[in-house]
Amino acid sequence: MRRIAGLVLALAVCLSTPALAGIALAPQADSLSQLIPLTTWDKQFKITEGKDRGRVVPLTLRRDQEKAGHWYLAFGDYAGVVLANNGRGLMLERLDLFKSHSQVVYNPALPILTPEIAAGTAARVSAAFNMFDAETGRLKRSGRVTHWVKRVSPSRFNTPAGAIDGYFIEIDHRMDMPLAQLQMSLGLGCRLDEGPVFGSGLYTLTKLGIFSETKTSAAALTTVNGTAPSVR
Repeated sequence: MRRIAGLVLALAVCLSTPALAGIALAPQADSLSQLIPLTTWDKQFKITEGKDRGRVVPLTLRRDQEKAGHWYLAFGDYAGVVLANNGRGLMLERLDLFKSHSQVVYNPALPILTPEIAAGTAARVSAAFNMFDAETGRLKRSGRVTHWVKRVSPSRFNTPAGAIDGYFIEIDHRMDMPLAQLQMSLGLGCRLDEGPVFGSGLYTLTKLGIFSETKTSAAALTTVNGTAPSVR
């Protein structure tokens, strides 16, 4: 269960329940990419809900020096994701689970920010996934994922750095595996030109179609532009 919780939190932040959900239109296609700008990041997030509540975790983004158009986003010692800009938008290619020494590879890659999402016409997509042992390359399990970026809307997020206005990206992510299903509702709060400021996840793990467990997790930015929040 701890590994699943880490997966949810990492996907949510690497990819928020908003304090105030807006109903205005999402940013246009030419500004949508500004929600997750591909540049070097060194941020600090505080876990605000879940097992490790109160822990401060780094969020970093680095360019892949060997593979053009690819970036690596890591959330502390929980997980990392390989992001690719394929000319049509930002895609999720791989999820690394550090504690379980696992790599989840999606085929095809899953959309995170694309013109269809900006236009509000994005649909559910289905892809295969394989989970490998990161050290030996051995196949652990395989299955299918159903992925849908539902909407992008203006929101305000309550964080340790104070209230931050930005946009909320809502994602449904379901992983179907032998004898189990993981249903996730993920959110990512982003500020234009600055990237993620808030992330959360709600997940339900069902085994054998009978037994289920639901948990939540969340994390938020601790500083804005390198400045810690003032004490009041």
